[in-house]
Amino acid sequence: MKKTKMTWAAFSTMLLACALLPAPFALAEDTVRAGDVYVTATRVEKELQQVPMSVTVMTAEDVKRSGARTVGELLEDVPGVQIQNDGSQGLKRVSIRGENAFRTLVLIDGQKISEQKSMSGSPMLIDASRIERIEVIKGPASVLYGSDAIGGVVNIITKKGGEKPVEGELWTGFSGASRGFSEGMAVRGNVDGLKYSLSGSHSDQGNIHTPEGELPNTNFRQTDAAAFLSYDFSEHFTLGGGFDYYKGAFNSTTIDSSYYDFFVRVPKWSRTKYYLFAEGKDISEYLSRVRFDVHYQKTEKEMQNYIAPAARMAIDNRAHNIIRSRGLSLQTDWQLGADHFLVAGYELNDDRLDSSNRTDILMGGATFSTTDKFYDGTQLNQSLFASMESQLPWDIALTYGVRWTHVRTALDRSDGYSSRGTPVDMPATGDDTNSRPVFNVGLVWTGIEDLAVRASWAQGFRVPNLTEKYIGTTMGQTGTTWGNPDLDPETSNNFEIGVRYNPDNLNFDAAVFYSIADNYIASLPIAGTSDYRYSNVADARTFGSEIAASYRFVTAYGDFMPYASLTWMRRQYDDGQGWKTYDTATPEWVSRYGVRYAKALAEDLDFRADVYGRSQSETVYRSASGSSDYDLGGFTTANVAVGFDFGPEKQFSVLAEVLNIFDKRYQYNSAILEPGLHANMKLSWRF
Repeated sequence: MKKTKMTWAAFSTMLLACALLPAPFALAEDTVRAGDVYVTATRVEKELQQVPMSVTVMTAEDVKRSGARTVGELLEDVPGVQIQNDGSQGLKRVSIRGENAFRTLVLIDGQKISEQKSMSGSPMLIDASRIERIEVIKGPASVLYGSDAIGGVVNIITKKGGEKPVEGELWTGFSGASRGFSEGMAVRGNVDGLKYSLSGSHSDQGNIHTPEGELPNTNFRQTDAAAFLSYDFSEHFTLGGGFDYYKGAFNSTTIDSSYYDFFVRVPKWSRTKYYLFAEGKDISEYLSRVRFDVHYQKTEKEMQNYIAPAARMAIDNRAHNIIRSRGLSLQTDWQLGADHFLVAGYELNDDRLDSSNRTDILMGGATFSTTDKFYDGTQLNQSLFASMESQLPWDIALTYGVRWTHVRTALDRSDGYSSRGTPVDMPATGDDTNSRPVFNVGLVWTGIEDLAVRASWAQGFRVPNLTEKYIGTTMGQTGTTWGNPDLDPETSNNFEIGVRYNPDNLNFDAAVFYSIADNYIASLPIAGTSDYRYSNVADARTFGSEIAASYRFVTAYGDFMPYASLTWMRRQYDDGQGWKTYDTATPEWVSRYGVRYAKALAEDLDFRADVYGRSQSETVYRSASGSSDYDLGGFTTANVAVGFDFGPEKQFSVLAEVLNIFDKRYQYNSAILEPGLHANMKLSWRF
């Protein structure tokens, strides 16, 4: 262990020396201002400065300049976002403003990744190298995007056709956190309106290396491939489609010493999607755009969870889940006079679950009993939505909208068999429907140049999934968490005030928010047993603030840009039975701060560096029973990244970064440690 630490320490010193190399030439690298960034957070392309909600954008350039192995790692510094990994380095998920991954809607090109049988919420089954940008919408977005968007939305927008007839990129990278390699390539182009792209990548990562040594059962692999083709029949009409494929294999563990042995293995978690779209523009004086999308998506997961609470006893759970999703959406954009713009449409998403589960009870290494369970279920989600933007006097834009959602959830099959001939307690089949309108209102004032002040109120609405409503789960525990057919949908009200100010070289964005979630769904213990049941608790209240700021100093010695982001958040949980607590596994303070430096070393050579810290206050969780309480200390890590872009068109890039320089022991959750001192490298070529 000492030898390994000295090796990485030497590498850190080398890269830090690179960051301080003299650079005698000037640089003309632009700072990206909010007024120059366009997003689709409001379902139409719009300047970020004009959007009446908190949105953080990660661009393709951010991806290129990061050594992140997964999309989750790429998002870990977004204000208001927390990382959740449940013991796995390869399957990191995000929570937004304290709402977990179940309440964070994950979209790829606007289309949902569904998860009907999981304890952890929807995963982001895509390789980061294929991303054009990520829009993180913070706060309820149920009016624009539907159910599951109580906490917010992660919309991953992929690279498609290029600007030239043929262009592309090749890359390879190394991650010191898991001693693993990744590589990939992409070719894309645009030939007289025929846009195309082909891409493929692979990543093979070993066990994570922490300050306490290598952590077994934490390795992962992922393979990603995609194809896209579209044709502009005219400047008014485009038809296109594509294919996505992702396959991952993940291992997870826990450092909880109460288990004699514990691991989770997911040898396969795949996503296959086919999609088509048609888009018409400038149809008439009033109808500016019509967009129709249809897709079929299949996610398949094989999973083993081995739990040994004692030396001679073990529970071996295995599951095979397939979700077939069919979706379509129709969106129309209307210009109603000079001051009113309407977005209206219809969406449908139909999930069909086919699940088989086997539980073996092992005593002394031999199988004591076996239970097989089978489930078939569906969830059909349909909605109508409309959102209007009206330009008012005094430089005020008013946005107001409504979505009506109707969800039918049904468990059609629930069979169980025991090898010992004992009865198997199974949930009853059944179906239920829920429907509700939700509303939002937002104001943006732009009466001063480069300044936008926003205020908004938005409602959230989330229908429980099949696991919560009917099936339940045994994964990750010695008992069972039972479904509850009497669950009501979750609802929320969110209030936010924010400001963006972006003159010249300054970028500043700040927001304060307050959220009330009612009928909150959580698992509560069943008295006298080791089991739990999903229930509606009274409420969860969250309030806080987010600030992100940077300023670029242009000097003869290069461009210096100090920056900082800070999130302060408090979250109160009420279980509906007299238990209230602010200890909800929500750190009160999270921040990233540092200085970026950029300089042209020569006409065909640019240099950049980023020296920064990450800090987080302690994470404390308390439950009414006290059985799952934990405390995780706060932490600060020091990090440095350097990069070179070189060649006649700066088409070659080298990234080197050293993270957690002082080998700090820290955790985002109680299941697993995060990487210790490690270095990452990435080489890329654009053509």
